[in-house]
Amino acid sequence: MGHLLISLILAVIALFAPPPISRAQAADDIPSEVVARVNGVVITRNDIMLVERDLFASMGHMVPQERDRAAINHLIDRLLAAAAAEQEGLADDPEVMRRLHSLRYKVLQDVYVSRRLSAEVTKAMIDDYYHREIHALPEIGEVRARHILVDTRSKAQRIHEDLMHGGDFIALAKQHSQDPSGRTGGDLGYFPRGAMLPPFATAAFALAKGGVSLPVRTRFGWHIIRVEDKRVRPPPPLSEVREQIINVLLPEARHKLYNKLRTNADIEIMPAYRTAPQ
Repeated sequence: MGHLLISLILAVIALFAPPPISRAQAADDIPSEVVARVNGVVITRNDIMLVERDLFASMGHMVPQERDRAAINHLIDRLLAAAAAEQEGLADDPEVMRRLHSLRYKVLQDVYVSRRLSAEVTKAMIDDYYHREIHALPEIGEVRARHILVDTRSKAQRIHEDLMHGGDFIALAKQHSQDPSGRTGGDLGYFPRGAMLPPFATAAFALAKGGVSLPVRTRFGWHIIRVEDKRVRPPPPLSEVREQIINVLLPEARHKLYNKLRTNADIEIMPAYRTAPQ
């Protein structure tokens, strides 16, 4: 099997994948684990990652092992078809050469823009955005609560009476609650006020730690609420939101980069293809 066309195929696997969105992605020059061979042609872990980026829309719902297996099979089919095309003399076919010529620009664009954006979105910009937009946000009050959900007020009142006479909230939640959380004793974890329906949130945030509410009605039914804890949630640390900040900063950096390239370029668009005046 000739390897020239196969090598070209491997080189352009990522052409239609979106540009990298962070510095965390693996560099192309990092040695990569061999995952398969097809008639002597090596397929590496980096090749598989590029295919997964290429086909993310159809693979994104898969668990990692299934996604890897699908990517490997996809690439095996691609290499075998490329080898068959080469055997039929298509390596020098005008259509193939025309497409490869076009794809060369796409490869250069993706690599150049990715590297330039990594330099443009600096640590200082990330830190500044974090302190301006995230760290300065007010702290958020949260409640950790349990609840018991039933469908009628009379049931809720009876459960409330049991609790007032020493009933075990967790046991009663497991026995009576119609909410899925009943299996864990009604535990809802921590939540801010806006995460719950207004009547539920108002009752929960009005209770002291350890307090139990009267029956509270929402569209889901009748609730008995017990507050387990209260806390103030600080803004997330920079390490947790760094990638999200980069994704926010990238579009503006990309826009500035292309504007700069256009400023120094001699561009002529034929009259029939110019944008009509606004």
